[in-house]
Amino acid sequence: MPMPLQPPVIEDPRVLARYPFLPQAVEHTRGILENNDITMESLLTDGWLSDIRRRGDLRVKESILHDDGIGIPTSDISTDLGRMTESLSFLYAMLVACSTFEERVTARWAEGEASRADTILGLDDDSFDIIARTYISDLRSEQTEGTLVYSIPMTDFIELGPRISGDYWRLPNRPLDSGWVTMNAHSGESSKQRLARLLKERIREDLRKRCDERMERIDESFAERLSEPVGAVLTILQSRAKMDFNAGDATRSDWPPCMETAIAELAMGENVNHAGRVFLASMSSAIGIDIDQCAGFFSGAPDFDPDTTRYQIGHIYDREYTPAGCSRLKLDGRCPVSKGDDPICDKPKMKHPLSYVWWKQRDRAQRPEENSEESPEPSKESANP
Repeated sequence: MPMPLQPPVIEDPRVLARYPFLPQAVEHTRGILENNDITMESLLTDGWLSDIRRRGDLRVKESILHDDGIGIPTSDISTDLGRMTESLSFLYAMLVACSTFEERVTARWAEGEASRADTILGLDDDSFDIIARTYISDLRSEQTEGTLVYSIPMTDFIELGPRISGDYWRLPNRPLDSGWVTMNAHSGESSKQRLARLLKERIREDLRKRCDERMERIDESFAERLSEPVGAVLTILQSRAKMDFNAGDATRSDWPPCMETAIAELAMGENVNHAGRVFLASMSSAIGIDIDQCAGFFSGAPDFDPDTTRYQIGHIYDREYTPAGCSRLKLDGRCPVSKGDDPICDKPKMKHPLSYVWWKQRDRAQRPEENSEESPEPSKESANP
């Protein structure tokens, strides 16, 4: 059972700001942009909107860092500024997430926003019913022993319930009456909170679909204008990905061509430009290379000084600089790849060297038998050059 084609009308701007992911909120957000003469360009660059961008950045970063969703408090939606902040920070967060062209980022952002919605919806006495009807086909409620208990159509439950772990979400364990499934209280949560958990699944599904559609519309020039926040998000993602693919375990074969080229040029005594040096140090930091090993990359530079190099690299490691993205590297003359040189670099959504590392690690993990055939003697190549 898909989402209702005609969601209920919501006119309260406070509700649309508190829940900016609602399909009904799209026109509300568009109205805020038009009424304040805000274009996409100004949303990305105007100084007076910097707080909104910071909040949007935080929405994306928290979704990657925290499994329990985005924890930032809602702005004061009783004011025009508060409503603008909530609506536009959500839009900006979506733009940043989609401009990474990484499904891992958009999936985690959608999960974070849906988890946040789950939390605040379960405590909302005023807007819960109309929001629930936005995502499921119908809704019933009745007072039972002084407690409000919700029921939903079996078709909605059958689609959404199996996505959630736990016996509660299995249909045979739910009271059923003429095609209606009762969402009674359980595990310390009210009936409303149980239903909010179910709605989370539909919200996440809808957000992921919208992200996929938006990524198809974003071109490289637009994504380049978001290269700084995108790079920061990808750095956090790479750190987070250690649970699945340990960046610190990246072998030499995982390194992107731009990194290998910088190392090779320095080893041959070439004077790599400032952008190339900063990139090499920040990339080394991001994938877990020891600072002393990184300093060794620069030993062949014509102006090499051990103390100065160690100090400059230490500054980059301490500040956790974000490695430049592919577009920036091309502008700085640090991308050595032409179309057809590397199949991973040729991927349409390959926009950052950290993504290259992830693709290489993923491919290696998915072909263990092939890897063992290529290397019959067990060995573990370190991150050392």
